[in-house]
Amino acid sequence: MKKVIIIIAGAVLALAALYVFGSGFTKVDSAFIQDYAVSDDGKSITITVGVGSSVGYIREASIHQQEGGKLYLDCISAFGGINGSIGAKSKFVIPLDEETSMIGLYRNHNEYEVVLEKDTSGEWKRVK
Repeated sequence: MKKVIIIIAGAVLALAALYVFGSGFTKVDSAFIQDYAVSDDGKSITITVGVGSSVGYIREASIHQQEGGKLYLDCISAFGGINGSIGAKSKFVIPLDEETSMIGLYRNHNEYEVVLEKDTSGEWKRVK
């Protein structure tokens, strides 16, 4: 009987750990840019991100792809389950190529929404 209880407790703990840590590897499709600032040399942009849904936090903003002047970002959930905040951050510094002229955020099923564009004068603007 003691062996069965240990096995069941181990299985429950394994499932709980999978839930808490596994959630920290999913892409957030409701992320948005609250604020941004381009460095003086134009080689990086600091973005402040938020989550548009009522639950969740972001722990990482990673470059999915950067080529042809297009930069696609994935925002990754924090650890701790549905509303977990373990490792959560809101500011991220993203390196920019000189040719980068637009930034898109992940939305759903490898679709990205353009949120920032560089105009003809070289200034970054929000896309409405």
